[in-house]
Amino acid sequence: MRFDAIIFDFDGTLVDSAGVKYDSFFKLFPATENHRAIVKDVLAADPDGSRHAVIPRMIETMRRRGLDVSNENLVARYGEIVEAGVSAASECPGASNLLAQLRGQAKLYIASNTPQEAVCYQAALRGWASHFDGIFGHPARKADVARDILRAENVLPHRLAVIGDGISDEEAARANGCVFIKIAAPSDLAKAARELELTHV
Repeated sequence: MRFDAIIFDFDGTLVDSAGVKYDSFFKLFPATENHRAIVKDVLAADPDGSRHAVIPRMIETMRRRGLDVSNENLVARYGEIVEAGVSAASECPGASNLLAQLRGQAKLYIASNTPQEAVCYQAALRGWASHFDGIFGHPARKADVARDILRAENVLPHRLAVIGDGISDEEAARANGCVFIKIAAPSDLAKAARELELTHV
């Protein structure tokens, strides 16, 4: 086994739900060209941003431009929409099998930009919670999570892999000198399994 510890992102890495999360931002606002353009611009500027950061930015920009915005708690509404969508999304091919094979061979963690309670719920919903030694979500920063795991597990940086599809995953690995394995499409999880040099038992 090539690694002593592995950090997985969740959406777009273990579950094919990155598109669900992206599309859900647009459902919060009127479907006008101007509203949609602002949502696109904010997400393009901060593609891995937490809902707690990007939604207020969208609202502020829309109001500054005189556009209508609901007075509803849109962060909470986004959570409701996403939870339903992620729950219905398919796992990335081979995710359950990979996690079952890895359990006991390396320390396994999730680090996600999704709020802590929500990502714990989604992992439990799929029967994955018992595979992980820790599950971390917003407000924890992925780079800080990786740093803390290195210290807690007494793992050398090159023996910790960060697997994910986002900029924050790559930055977390780079900041701590760890190995980054990129998931550019759901099918890449099978390729990642080969890079882990999994030892079958």
